[in-house]
Amino acid sequence: LAVSRLRAGERARPQGRGLAAANPVRHAAASTRKGDVRATRRFATHRPVKLSGVSEDDELVQMYNTKALIQATRKIQQHGRDRQPNLAIRTLADLANSGIQPDRIAATAVIDACVGSNKMDLAENVFNELFGKSDFMEPDEVTYAILIKGYGQDIAHPQWGKIKQILQAMEAAGVAFTTTTYNTLLEICSVCNDWQRGMQVLDEMADRDVAPDQMTLEIIKKRKVLRAHCKKLF
Repeated sequence: LAVSRLRAGERARPQGRGLAAANPVRHAAASTRKGDVRATRRFATHRPVKLSGVSEDDELVQMYNTKALIQATRKIQQHGRDRQPNLAIRTLADLANSGIQPDRIAATAVIDACVGSNKMDLAENVFNELFGKSDFMEPDEVTYAILIKGYGQDIAHPQWGKIKQILQAMEAAGVAFTTTTYNTLLEICSVCNDWQRGMQVLDEMADRDVAPDQMTLEIIKKRKVLRAHCKKLF
């Protein structure tokens, strides 16, 4: 994305996969113990749970760990729906402490829980702990899109500077932009009635040969200027 098109009103900062490279992480919300956030990264040194009488690579162990991971991820997602990000973090930390390695889906679910409660400092902190300090897990486009969504939640004052930094981090990491990213940006523009920036997003989609999908059309259907521009481009 030609991030300069998303006018952030500030100088671009150094790029990197971890958001800390673009913006130093502030401390997590006071209501959350720092140890819970740091604990989510412990799985990098854990090995899978070992069951008595079977080898570590045994299919039974794989099934056990997979089932536990799925259950934990569902629990994290429920905490997100209940707006309890602290419990989501604790669930991931407990999973790691049990010796089961969380995956990107579980980690992203924790970040989504923080975003859903508008705890953006906490979401960024968790992102940097899980994705920014090692090569154990790589964030994908969905992970980044959730952060973008979070920084656009304030309708009156979307944090375009933060969003620009995320887009820069994505480009530096070689993450391809699809409608997942563009629709998230268009949703912010549509809700905030920022048609000028929305047109720039559509221009970028056309430049990169990313065709609008049904979700794109749904997002812009109530914005006449964006509908017309989309029709003109595609």
